[in-house]
Amino acid sequence: MRNCVLSICVCLVASLLGLTAGTSPARGQANGPASFAGKSAEEWTAMLVEHLDGESDDDKETCRQAAAALGLIGPAADSAVGPLSEALQSPSIEVRVFAVDALGRIGPGAAAAIPAIVAEMDLPADHVNYAPLAGFRRHAARSLGRMGPAAQAAVPVLGRGLKNEDPVYRVESALAIWRILARAQAIDFLAAMIELDEPEGPYEAMMALGEIGPEAARAMDRVVAALGHQQSDVRRGAADVLARWGAKVIEPVSQRILQGTLREPAPAAYVLGEVVGPMRVEVFYREGIDRAAFAAAAGPVLQSAAPALVKLLADPRDEVRQAAQQSLSQLGLLAVPFVLDLLKSDDAGVRQAAAETLVRIESYLPPAGATSESLDALQDELLSRLVQQMGDRDPQVRAAVFRAFASMSFTDRGRSALPLLRRALKDENLAVRRYAAQAIRAAGGDD
Repeated sequence: MRNCVLSICVCLVASLLGLTAGTSPARGQANGPASFAGKSAEEWTAMLVEHLDGESDDDKETCRQAAAALGLIGPAADSAVGPLSEALQSPSIEVRVFAVDALGRIGPGAAAAIPAIVAEMDLPADHVNYAPLAGFRRHAARSLGRMGPAAQAAVPVLGRGLKNEDPVYRVESALAIWRILARAQAIDFLAAMIELDEPEGPYEAMMALGEIGPEAARAMDRVVAALGHQQSDVRRGAADVLARWGAKVIEPVSQRILQGTLREPAPAAYVLGEVVGPMRVEVFYREGIDRAAFAAAAGPVLQSAAPALVKLLADPRDEVRQAAQQSLSQLGLLAVPFVLDLLKSDDAGVRQAAAETLVRIESYLPPAGATSESLDALQDELLSRLVQQMGDRDPQVRAAVFRAFASMSFTDRGRSALPLLRRALKDENLAVRRYAAQAIRAAGGDD
């Protein structure tokens, strides 16, 4: 997680201070000034000022605690901008980091500190403090970004940061430029970084694209390509980012799977499930959805996502099959025709995976009473398909079919299958007989 070390430190400070409640309302509200751990912003500022010139470890610890508290108070601590700016000159690197982080959390109200922040960032490489302040520069860039357009004066130093040897500082600089100017070039810069083979840069750049949000979808091709990145954390990061972008990613992600070029396709399978899952609830199972809207949304799912996930059910790696099963099940009723076809596979492993997927789909069926023209037509098709496969010679297939029939709500239309269901009560396979009995009850017959 980006800047996790400082975040953990801030939380640790809060814990050490014995905090059990959050920040109180901002200044000017009825409940008085903002406070943290029972102290107002003014009191924390006074503590910072009192100990800022101290040289002992206790003085430095108090300054860190005060800066952390002011940052957690946030915009209501704008009266502390002056002392926090002075803290940027502290001989303690940690105090400087906490101070600049606090200024960023205060936000645009801390714009007066920008010259002081820039001065500490913009050191020549041969300066005695250049190397020690590497971590500070990362946090400083992030803080400038948090100030938004108010930090335009810092854009030149951030621009130079794009060429720095520190990949995380380059990422933070690009993200800050985006937050300040909303320039698309910043997104392009981050997208190019995810293709690199270096320890930190690609993952940090991916997380930055995720922070930018939907606007970063202009980099979709490169993010999709990163599903095949040599670093596993970058692949997982790409999956997380793509899952936030919705239906537009279905076709490009599915094509990557179908091409068979991904070294580890499980993250791509995860993306499809996370994208289609909400669509299942919000679109496919929506009461009264018209046929045109249903068809438009279902097209990419049926033509791309489902075939891609079906392909992965034959993968020899267990983690890949499990990911595909889960995502395919999240398609709900739309996946059932594909899974029923797999029950006829010559590969016993695929048949087993299909039977397991049918069981998982039970958790993603429409709520009772949900109806629309398209949903009703789909259920009619599934009823016909299930009836056709009730006589399959493989008892595992028959058991899966009868269980699926019992779990799906066919209402009165399911009564047409009662003769077959009753005959199945004499099946040689115990599981088939048990599921047939459940199916009879579901269809409203006597068992």
